Amino acid sequence: MSLQDGHHEPPTISVVVPVYNGERTIAACIESLLAQDYPADRYDVIVVENGSTDATSEVVGRYPVGILHSAVRGPAAARNLGVGQSKADIVAFTDADCIAHPRWLVELARAYADEPEVGGVGGAILAYVHEERTNVERFLDEHPPLINWVSSAGQYLPHLLTANASYRRSLLISAGGFDATCLAASDVALSWRLQIDLGTRLMYAPKAVIYHHHRATRAGLARMYRRTGFVEVLLDTMFQHAPGYTRARMYHLQRLVGQCSRLPIYLGAAAMRRLRLARGKITPYEAEVPFLAFLRESSNIRGKVEGLLATRLMIDASPALSLEAGRMIGRLFSPQKE
Repeated sequence: MSLQDGHHEPPTISVVVPVYNGERTIAACIESLLAQDYPADRYDVIVVENGSTDATSEVVGRYPVGILHSAVRGPAAARNLGVGQSKADIVAFTDADCIAHPRWLVELARAYADEPEVGGVGGAILAYVHEERTNVERFLDEHPPLINWVSSAGQYLPHLLTANASYRRSLLISAGGFDATCLAASDVALSWRLQIDLGTRLMYAPKAVIYHHHRATRAGLARMYRRTGFVEVLLDTMFQHAPGYTRARMYHLQRLVGQCSRLPIYLGAAAMRRLRLARGKITPYEAEVPFLAFLRESSNIRGKVEGLLATRLMIDASPALSLEAGRMIGRLFSPQKE
């Protein structure tokens, strides 16, 4: 089947967008979704509000999209609610702080049409570039925090991050959806479960582009990399007994030693660059880069240590997965866009 083949209609798609206190970004996200170069009668947008305390629901109500209210906290539960509401062939996911390229859905659908055996497709996650970018946003643009498919040499199977992911709805239902106890990294866990348990083939479509509002503040960067560190340990604990899995406790302990050894190097570089900045030799951004690298590394270390403690040194993931949702959300997510 081809999108250009007049004998076949393109697949129906539901776009599910979980949102928590997203009044500042959700309008632009919805507008980009409503402006897709995809037949309007072949897709719908479902926004799942997840306990917001700001004006998110009021903003969403201005647009011709579906809105659901999830009584269960956490993005995984919100996405599952959206999947349950959908009647489409394919369910696509993005986040409230993302902007979809006009051809996002076209390129996702094309991948399914060209490769009928594919069960899930994700695309590129690029930085949203705007005139008022902070130094933190520029740093994260140069060191991308969200990478679909394979983001490091020591990684297991390919993954699709829900900033830019899609699956056949029947497959999501067969798999039981996202693991709602996994408040962070449920998207990676789903990708891996589908490949391990169901033999699903995933595909990367680089032209299916989503632009992401990267964190704009130091606090936001620190919280994000703290969450990333926690998630790395949690995922490795959950999947360490899967066929061919190589990342175990010693891997993280060695990584922690290496990361800790870099911290004084970053601080020394930061001090030297402050002196060069004072002499007008470099820009304020160049002066801040080593400190941002220090903040990224130290926050990731903190998250890893918390993950090791929560999983009893990677012996059992269940204590981490059974933590009360409000406590985990407060630790790993910000109540506002940072």
